[in-house]
Amino acid sequence: MMGFAKGSLCDAFIDAKAHSMSTIITLRHLRSFVAVADTGSFTRAAERLFLTQSSLSSTIHQLEEDVGIKLFDRTTRSVALTPAARQLHQQAAALLLQFDAIVSDLKAVALQQHDHLRIAAAPSIVVWLLIPALPRFQAEYPEVTLSVREAGSAEIERRVRDGEVDFGITSRLSDYDELDYSPLLKDCYGVVCSDNHALARLRAPLHWSQVSAHRDDLVGLASDTHVGSVHRRTLQEFDLTEHREEVSSSSSLYPMLQLGNRISILPTLTAQTHQLESLTFLPLQEPVLYRELFLVTRSLRSMSSTAQSLLQALLTTLHDRPLPQGVELAP
Repeated sequence: MMGFAKGSLCDAFIDAKAHSMSTIITLRHLRSFVAVADTGSFTRAAERLFLTQSSLSSTIHQLEEDVGIKLFDRTTRSVALTPAARQLHQQAAALLLQFDAIVSDLKAVALQQHDHLRIAAAPSIVVWLLIPALPRFQAEYPEVTLSVREAGSAEIERRVRDGEVDFGITSRLSDYDELDYSPLLKDCYGVVCSDNHALARLRAPLHWSQVSAHRDDLVGLASDTHVGSVHRRTLQEFDLTEHREEVSSSSSLYPMLQLGNRISILPTLTAQTHQLESLTFLPLQEPVLYRELFLVTRSLRSMSSTAQSLLQALLTTLHDRPLPQGVELAP
C-alpha cells in the first residue's frame, strides 16, 4: 500500500471530492499536469503525451476545477506553475514514478515466468562483453530469451530506475539515489580520426593541447551520453567545447569520421568495437582521462536467478578475456 503524509497529494484528492463530484481524478489528469509542468508548454506536453492540444487543455481545466486551484499562469509566450501547484508537481511526479515502477515490476514477474531477461548496456559493452558471454550463458540456460537495449548513459540509468530492464552496464551520469553502481572496468580516452588526418601521422600518444589545434575538426556526441558529457565538462580547459558537428551515437559517428578532416574523442572500447579499417585511434595523455563503467541495479531490489546467472557469465567472461591496452578492471 502506498501511504501519504498529511498535507500531501492525497489531501488534494479528498478536497477535490468535496469540491466537485463531476470528474474522477485519474492518472491521465496527473500525467497531463506533470507533462505541462515539466515542459513549460502545452504544445510540447501534448506532443509528449500524443494528445491534441485542445484535449490536453481540457484535461488540465478539469483538474483545476476539481482541486479548486489554479495550476498554471499562462501568457502568450510561457506557462508557469503557480506557487500553490509547485508542491503538487513534486508529489504527482513521485506518485507517477512509483506507479510506473509497480507496473514494471509486475511485467517483469510475468516475463521472468517465461524466462525472459532485459538488459541495457553501452554499445561498446554489448559488442565487447555481452555477445562473447552469451554462449557461456545459453549453454546452461538454452530456453531463456533476451532483449538487449543499446543506449546512452541517461537512458540506461532511467530504464534501470523505472524497472524496464533487469540491470544495466554504463557510466555513472545521472547518479540516481535509487540505483546501486558497482564498478566493473575503466578505459582511457583517445582520438579517432581518418588515416590521412594530420594527427594520425604523429603515430604516438597525443597531448590534449595537440588536439586543441584541430578543434574545428571535432565531432561530438550528444550530452545524454557519458562521452558527450565528458566532451563538455573536460575539454573546456583545452578550448574544445565547440563541435564542428554533433551526433547522437557512435553508429552515426563513424560514417561521419570516414568523410575525412574530422576527429572525435572516444574511450578505448568504443573505438575498438567498431570497424576501424580507415580510422586511427591514438591514446590521449597529460592528463590520461578514463571512462568508468558500472553494473547498475535498483537499490533494495533483488535480481531473478536467471539475471544473476547472466551477470555471472558476464563477469567470468570479463575476467577470462585479454584486456586491450588502455582498459583496466575495477579494483
